[in-house]
This record gives sequence, C-alpha cells and structure tokens, in this order.
Amino acid sequence: MMGPDESNKFGVGVAKRLGADEAILMTAISNERMARFANSSVTVTKNVKESGQVVYLAKGGRRIIGSSSNPERASLERFIELLYKSMMSLPKDAGYVPLPKRGRTYKPRPSHDKKLEGAEGLLADFVEEAIGAAESAGARRTAGSLEAGVTSHHMMSSTGTVGSDTSASILLNIRAFTDRDASGHGLSCSSTARGFRPAVAGERAGAHSKMMRNARQLDGEGKTYPVLMSPTVASNLLGMVGEFASAFSVEAGTSYLVDKIGRRVASEAFELTDVGKGDGCLQARTFDDEGQPTQRTKVVEGGVLKSYLHNLSTAKRFKAKSTGNAGLIEPGPWNMEVGAGDSTYEEMVKEMRRGLVLTSNWYTRFKNYRTGEFSTVPRDGTYLVESGEVKAPIRGIRISDTIERMTSSIRLLSKEREWVQWWEVDTPTLCPWVLVDGATVTKAYGESPPQGS
Repeated sequence: MMGPDESNKFGVGVAKRLGADEAILMTAISNERMARFANSSVTVTKNVKESGQVVYLAKGGRRIIGSSSNPERASLERFIELLYKSMMSLPKDAGYVPLPKRGRTYKPRPSHDKKLEGAEGLLADFVEEAIGAAESAGARRTAGSLEAGVTSHHMMSSTGTVGSDTSASILLNIRAFTDRDASGHGLSCSSTARGFRPAVAGERAGAHSKMMRNARQLDGEGKTYPVLMSPTVASNLLGMVGEFASAFSVEAGTSYLVDKIGRRVASEAFELTDVGKGDGCLQARTFDDEGQPTQRTKVVEGGVLKSYLHNLSTAKRFKAKSTGNAGLIEPGPWNMEVGAGDSTYEEMVKEMRRGLVLTSNWYTRFKNYRTGEFSTVPRDGTYLVESGEVKAPIRGIRISDTIERMTSSIRLLSKEREWVQWWEVDTPTLCPWVLVDGATVTKAYGESPPQGS
C-alpha cells in the first residue's frame, strides 16, 4: 500500500510511460467520526476512513477523468492503463486547454485543528451538552447527528505541480420536540473544536420546539410577506448564487446569471464572495483540482455581478482568468461569505412590522434553473410577526419565489454572521440574518402535516 504522495508520483509515471501529454493525480484521504442520537440517547457511533484518487489524462486534444478507491500499485497501474485506452477511443475535445507549462509547489502548512483528528472523546461530551441544553430550554426529546472529520488533498501533475493541504470540520444537527407537531432545529459547525457551540444549537432547538406548540396555518393562499431568514435559511437560498455563478452552469444554460456580468442582479446591500482558504473556512483549499491557487473571488458586489467562477477551460472560453475553482469538469465554490449589515435581530423584527420569521427549512427544489424559480418548506420554528413583535407560531407553509427577486428585495442584514453547513447547504457559508420583502407564501399541505415530518 502506497502513501498518497508516492501513489501520485507512481500514477503520473504510469501516465507518462503510456504516452499521455498531461496527467493529474489527486488523492483525497478523509477520517470521519460520527455519533447519531434519538430519544435523547446516542444510538450509533462509527469511524469511517476513506481514500480515493481522481486521475486526469490528456493526449492529442482528448481528455478523460476517472476515479478509483484502490491505491495498491498494481490496481492503480491497471486502472490508468484502462483509462488511457478508453481516452484514445474518444473524439478530440474542442474545449481542451493545456495545463500551464510551469508547475507550482504548495508546501504543506498544517493549520487545521488537530483536536478533530481524534475526536472520539469529544463527541459524547458534545452530544450530551447539546441534549442537556435542549431539554433545559423545554424539549421533551431530541434526535440528530454529530460529525467531526479531517480531509487531506494531495496532488501531483505531469507539469510539475505538487501540493498537499488539510482541512477539518465539526457539524452538529439537532431537532427537538415537545409534541408530535412542535419541533425546533439547531445547528453548529466550525473548523475548530474551540469555535464549536453545541449548547447554543441545543438551546435553540429546544426553545423553538416549545414556542411551536399549538402552531396554526396562515389564512389565504398566495399572499406576499416580508420574511426574516435566519442564517440557516438564508445560506441555503443566497448561497445558491455561488452555484449559479459557476461558468459551467452559465454555459449549460442552467443559471439565471447568463450574460449578466456587470449588471445589477441584487440589492445594493448584497455582497457574495467565494473564499478558498481563510479563517473559519470548513472546506479550506490552497489549490484547486488543476493546481491553480485558490483565492477570494468577489462574485457579487453592491448588487452587481462581478465574476463567474472559472477553471482553466471555462476561463479561456470566457476570455477571463481562472479563479482557482476547478473541478476538472466544472468549477464551483469552496466557501461562500455573504456580507454583513448593520442591524440586530430585534431591529429587523421591528422594521418588518408584519411578516414571517423563518429559522429552518428543507426540500428546496428548483422549478426552473434558468430563471432561478424555486420553492422551499419552512419548518422547526416559523413565526408570524405583527406590529413589530413575534406573535404566533405558524406551520404548513411553502415559500415560492426566484433567487434574483429575493436577492433584489433584501432590505436589511444583521451585523452578526454564522457559518452554516448541513444537508441543505453543501457549500459552507458565512451568513447573517436577512430581511427580504415580498416573498410569496402558499400552503405546503392541508390541515395535517405529512406523516414522519
């Protein structure tokens, strides 16, 4: 069994021997520890270690990418031989762009929290802390999961680029219940054990489950309301702008941002930045999958679309420069930051006068990617605001809108921001509370919520 750097060097050597013009070997190694809990007790703990390689080959304008999870010498050699043979039967790729002739060296600079490398002893304490806080806030039972992981990326290219880096993250999701239809959600995620707040997540979940008792449905269909979105909800919807900013999505026509560079796409208050590596980043990367350095890329500034996210191929076609966001197939964001405002939560509730507070959501689905039309279902803490005060818990609603209309209708953003990542937010996002005007609200279901909700 070879180590990642030895494996990459061996794989590049095999590709050169076969006659490849270019080769990239990327090895990713992850070590994840997880605890699941239900009825306020831990039910499952496990430790998963995984290793996988992505192989990129190019020859005479033909390109191919494949992945393998077997790092043994003979297996890797056979895999690359089969991949090369398959590539030579492909037509030439009109979008092919050669790698830069001059390679780069990225020296490993360990900056991740090493406490998360051996988190077994921490997980049980963190879960207990979250459950205790939820119950103290009023919850009768809780369920959720806690994950802590460390991932390293090791790269070598035939043009001389060599590098490795490591990132770490810890993520808690907790749902609390006071009865069948009264639930709350809390989450905390961090790149360090020190920045992790399980008690805060538990307290939020417990408090919302208590406040959601005797929730009622809104009257009428298709009304518009101002909505105040928590960082959990806002990161799900506003962070999508980073996905739509991928030059691949723009080329494919599955983005509402087509042909909008330099045009206003949001309120002046909205700013969105992609960050490769920085303080708090959960998915930190020093280099992308083509060996280009990652960076801070301003996607939206003052409401104006400033840049798409590029790899080398899309950059050439758009007459731009790589932003260090490869994906060998498609570029995408690493970590998103939504700019902060100057308001507090209390000020935003008062400013809203009459509207809805959304603390969590699920089932965000797009009806039309080209126009950005979506719907999402708020849950686990939704409240009606009247006369600038939270008055009543609400259940059974759906928000239907477009991303561009919502970003263009941002009125206020909070000073405080939180990192968010969970199953509705793939890209870690630093996000404030966001007040948006005129969101369309409809019923998500009839008089009773669906079973198992």
